[in-house]
Amino acid sequence: MSAEQNTRSKVMHFMFLQMALLQEISRVATRYSKLMFFYQKNRVINLFKENEQLEKKRPKVFVAVPHITSVEEFNNPEKATAKIERLRHTIDGLLTTFAHCDLTITIQTLPNRHVTAYLPEYQIKCIQIQEGPECDPMFVEFRLQEEFVEKVEKFDWFLFIEDDIVLYDAFILEKLESFNRQSGYENAILYPHRFEMYQGTKRYIDLTIDDELSWNKLSSVEIETVKFAECTNPHSGFYCLSRKQMKEWIKSGRIFKNHVVKVGPLESAATFCLLECFSIYKPHPSNLNYFEIRHYDSKYSKLYPEPESPYTLSAVNNSSHTPIGKASSKGSK
Repeated sequence: MSAEQNTRSKVMHFMFLQMALLQEISRVATRYSKLMFFYQKNRVINLFKENEQLEKKRPKVFVAVPHITSVEEFNNPEKATAKIERLRHTIDGLLTTFAHCDLTITIQTLPNRHVTAYLPEYQIKCIQIQEGPECDPMFVEFRLQEEFVEKVEKFDWFLFIEDDIVLYDAFILEKLESFNRQSGYENAILYPHRFEMYQGTKRYIDLTIDDELSWNKLSSVEIETVKFAECTNPHSGFYCLSRKQMKEWIKSGRIFKNHVVKVGPLESAATFCLLECFSIYKPHPSNLNYFEIRHYDSKYSKLYPEPESPYTLSAVNNSSHTPIGKASSKGSK
């Protein structure tokens, strides 16, 4: 190698060394700057903090939960374990979902036919127990509607929920308000989809149990990219009416009260008696999970186990999944 080539090589090595040093210095400086900005973040927020704290009006929500057990379960918590667990989860779901509201929870029941005494102490303090006079337990859900009528001027929302339904969505009231305001139908109300979790799959049970389920294309509506429609099985074990809707229902005369309109008295009181006054909508199949509640059980999934339903969802493709530690037998001898 000539002296000229040797000098050129040294110059190139020196230049690349300088570039590498500059790159490393830049990387260290960037990291240091980010750390400094991070440590100063709270000071910046406090410098520009909002001084005026606006208090948002807390919606007043009245909840009625029908709850009936056997006398044996009333007297023996060991025999009522499943009922206690379901009711406990239902109440916790209400306390979580409506923590930003003024919430009143009533348990509508019969004498010696409930397990409220076995609930956690904090839940007992949060609920009101209404033991009505003896009647057919199947019609208690109709009777609790009178509580809504009597309190129509005292609350903003009136929620019926069965004692095995769990709520997870803190934006329920906002979703209902949006639908009520923008659906375009004065008598339209929104119901959620009810699902069960069974063997790792999410099953929208009120849709999977109906072999001839149909959706009304004519009356479907779309609100801010979310679609809603009427369907042939609107049951949910849940409804939530605004004060305005409650007054409309009262004005209708409620002639379906205490009548088995469809299926049985429980389903009629929870869903089908409202059809005398309202059109019931649910989220369209294109966005099932927009408004949903959980049925804290898996009995309907066991009764209707068909896995091919479009209303049965799974986050994992079980058909192509090979368990860890278990080699595929395909191609083996």
